[in-house]
Amino acid sequence: MNSNDGTVTRSLRNQLTTGVVNYKTKLKSFSPNARLYLLFVFLTTLNAGIYGVLFNLYILRLGFGEDFLGLILALTSVTVGLFAIPSALICDRLGRRNTLLLSSAVLLCSLAFLYTTTSESMLVLFSILYGVSSSLYMVVGATFMVENSSPYERMHLFAVYSVIYTVAVLCGNMIGGFLPDALGHVLPGSAETMTFRLTLYASLAAVAFAFVPLLFIRERRARPDGFAGQLKVFGSVFRSRAIRNMLLVYCVYGAGWGMALPYFNVYFSEVLGAGTGQIGTIFTLSQVVMMLGYFAVPIVTERLGKVRTASLVQAFSIPFLLLFVATSSVIVATVGFVMRYLLMNMANPILNSFKLEIATKEQHAVVNSLTWMACYTFVGLGTYAGGLLMAGGYNTMPFLLTCALYGVSAVLYYVLFNDIERRQTIRTAAQA
Repeated sequence: MNSNDGTVTRSLRNQLTTGVVNYKTKLKSFSPNARLYLLFVFLTTLNAGIYGVLFNLYILRLGFGEDFLGLILALTSVTVGLFAIPSALICDRLGRRNTLLLSSAVLLCSLAFLYTTTSESMLVLFSILYGVSSSLYMVVGATFMVENSSPYERMHLFAVYSVIYTVAVLCGNMIGGFLPDALGHVLPGSAETMTFRLTLYASLAAVAFAFVPLLFIRERRARPDGFAGQLKVFGSVFRSRAIRNMLLVYCVYGAGWGMALPYFNVYFSEVLGAGTGQIGTIFTLSQVVMMLGYFAVPIVTERLGKVRTASLVQAFSIPFLLLFVATSSVIVATVGFVMRYLLMNMANPILNSFKLEIATKEQHAVVNSLTWMACYTFVGLGTYAGGLLMAGGYNTMPFLLTCALYGVSAVLYYVLFNDIERRQTIRTAAQA
């Protein structure tokens, strides 16, 4: 090896060491409130991981069709969107911690009934209530993290949040994939529906324990604005061209998300013939790979910028989604699913932080609520449309439409926000 090769090796080693030290320093700078919130996220998301593997299949095992499944999933998503503005008002009135407590209580109640009832009308009612709890959680989540972090470590906090979310989903996927089979051996003669239900019941323990870290959060609440003040904030948000453009991107992104994402487990089961154990393993593998992606997000964004990174990973996910629907092999479909999941979800920490960085502190809750309202309203519409298509035998069409919508979303995000980020970077450098 010549001297130039040795110099390059030492340079790379020094850069890696510096990067690791910098990463650790930023992780250690997280506030106590941020650390408690991350524990809360892990516990609530553990339930979500079990729900994600089993709930759709549980509804089908009860004898309902994909059209009814699409309806209740769509109602949940639309409720998240329509309740987003009331959630923002509640968030500002009650404070961030109390809103999280309220969200957790509603979540526990709604899921307990969803996992118990077999009545169509009750499933519809508690799907809506589940949407209310999700709306409260989503509106306060990013707002809480932004307000309990500084620009120095914020991107790392959002990335670690995504890693913890992924670990929790991974654990939930494993439990959801294998616990029903284990219960079937322990309780011989039990119907598959019963083993699914018992597993879903077990997931509620995580939601109950999630109340504990919230009780230790200390929040210095500002005096809430009156109704006139809140209207003034809403007016300032809608006058912002950048925020209006962000809402457009979230609408397109949400439609693509809703069209296919709720039906991956159904496609694996009904089209490719995978069992629940296989589906749990596939979903677990996707979470493991996703963790690596989330750790890489802060490093990649420091080099490419947030907007360019988010746009590129969305665009690169499309060929893998096409691979997923182009094969009849579970193994090949798994490759497409995992890579699509990795790339598409790498954009999430960036989207969730950048949308609030283009807003003032007073606008945070409102902007967060409006973007989730736009996203989840179209998630609901896409979910219902995807359910109808699959019920009609058009199993690949929802995924193909998602490809088109993700492509449009990636292009719009780059065109509308790359210059805004560049100007922000120039201003920050000038102030330093």
